[in-house]
Amino acid sequence: MEDKQKGMKKKVKYFLNAIYYCIWRNYIKLGGIVGKNIDKILSPIPDYFFTKAYKKKYYEHLPNEKKKANFFFQNKKNGYYIGLANSLFGYLYSGYPCFISFVLVGFAIKKFNEYNHCLMVVLMAIPIGLAFIPAYISVFANDRYLKYFKQFEKEGKEWHRKWNRRTIAFFLGSLLAEILGVIAIFAINIL
Repeated sequence: MEDKQKGMKKKVKYFLNAIYYCIWRNYIKLGGIVGKNIDKILSPIPDYFFTKAYKKKYYEHLPNEKKKANFFFQNKKNGYYIGLANSLFGYLYSGYPCFISFVLVGFAIKKFNEYNHCLMVVLMAIPIGLAFIPAYISVFANDRYLKYFKQFEKEGKEWHRKWNRRTIAFFLGSLLAEILGVIAIFAINIL
């Protein structure tokens, strides 16, 4: 029994870290596309508006500045894309316990026949907060995700395709849970 629990915990950690990794990688891909398009739009500026001396300095410093920009955006510990991945992962993960929160809110509205803002915030926060503890421990505690990222970077294209599909399913499941939660509030109060 204990071995089954350990195995299940390992699978959950792997799953959550793989989802987090895919979100981060997709932000990098999206950022690369946006960056290339911005470069195309802005590339004529040095040719038409810079003096020869300044244009020479600009092109000499450009590779170093691109390295700095890549570090700023892609740094796994505190880069821009990891920050975006944190936000999206937290939102998506919270969508699942959000369903329970909405059900509780629905029952509270029905029981008290009114909307109490403070009570609703508490009823929303408790299930989401409690449910986020395992995700925090599995992914963020002691930067555990960095170990998984090293492992995932070694995986092939097929692995990445499979986990991108699972990330999309995770995203859609989260949105569905939130929508069903809102529907549950109305259903509870109408019935």
